[in-house]
Amino acid sequence: MSLRTGVLAGTVVAAALALAGCTADDEPSTAPPATTTPVVTPAVPSSSSSPAGNATGAQPNVKRGADTGEAGVDVLITVAYANGQVTPPAGIVDVQVGDKVKLRLTSDKQQNIDVQGQPDRSANVGPGQPADVNWTVLKAGDTQVSLREANTVLVTVHAG
Repeated sequence: MSLRTGVLAGTVVAAALALAGCTADDEPSTAPPATTTPVVTPAVPSSSSSPAGNATGAQPNVKRGADTGEAGVDVLITVAYANGQVTPPAGIVDVQVGDKVKLRLTSDKQQNIDVQGQPDRSANVGPGQPADVNWTVLKAGDTQVSLREANTVLVTVHAG
């Protein structure tokens, strides 16, 4: 094969490969670009979970029973809010109906903690002023604890 024939064959192959990737679907879209929604992976229930024994892993920010170090508290959840982020990320904490739950929060901004369905259970928190909110779980289901001003969920407490 001559040099000229080789170059021509290479050009034809390159053009064929380039055209093979082009279809009518490759035209620019007029639809708006797709948006992404961040997915937060829920925290895993503690290994020393409630009597139901449905635990599969540890949540370092959740203490249960005697590990709370506080009389009358069955579940202690510790959360921080700083620079618009919840640490650890909002997750699910499994509890039992009848559990006494305490959420302890630190924040870099003045905020109001709101316990869904418990209007008398709220607290103000601000820089250098950690706050606690206590409540007894009265029924099965999910209860979200959030920051009112930041419109941010801190944790979802799930009673089974």
